[in-house]
Amino acid sequence: MKITRGIGLAIVSLLLIGSVAVAGNFALRNTGNIPAELSGIALAEPLLLDRREFRSARGKIVFPVIGRTKWTFLSIGYANCPDVCPFILGNLSEVETHMKHELPDGSLPRFVFLSVDPQRDTPEFLEEYAKHFSDRLVGMTGDGSTIDALIQQIGGFYRIGKADADGFYPVDHSAEIFLIDPSGRLFARLEPPLDPAVTTARFRMATDFYQASER
Repeated sequence: MKITRGIGLAIVSLLLIGSVAVAGNFALRNTGNIPAELSGIALAEPLLLDRREFRSARGKIVFPVIGRTKWTFLSIGYANCPDVCPFILGNLSEVETHMKHELPDGSLPRFVFLSVDPQRDTPEFLEEYAKHFSDRLVGMTGDGSTIDALIQQIGGFYRIGKADADGFYPVDHSAEIFLIDPSGRLFARLEPPLDPAVTTARFRMATDFYQASER
């Protein structure tokens, strides 16, 4: 997928609003005693996230999902987003396709899209929206306080804009992608666009590092 000038500028703008833009596909927020090959990838001290209840078309979701191999790529946005969200979700779809060819069965991460616009994005609508990008992409949302708590904890950002004469309102939001490990910790923050091959290789290194640290 090619990045148009407008989408590229929008992504840069959102990154600067929601966080500090850092070079590279994985944006590092901490440094410390981590292997050199993961420098710039893994946070030195992954942040344990509080588990909260969200909604999807398939029922309630307690997020983050905890399990031995349950890694998650989390993106935030809203289904009426005109450019940034479609680009990011399309980019993640490319990453997923590459991973399917490179990773062993059962080791694929989850891909989750959190809508910060529950007023318009019902769970059923999100499911249909997610299908445009991947059958495995899970769309979820929640009440305002639940969304706010998670966004604040991961260091994300969103802001509901004013409605126009037709009732349409935009939503400013972070463009980062958040990588969550099987223990339910924020492990890394990824800056789009992601190169599928590079992301797959780095994800494999991250999983190896995580498994070694858990022994």
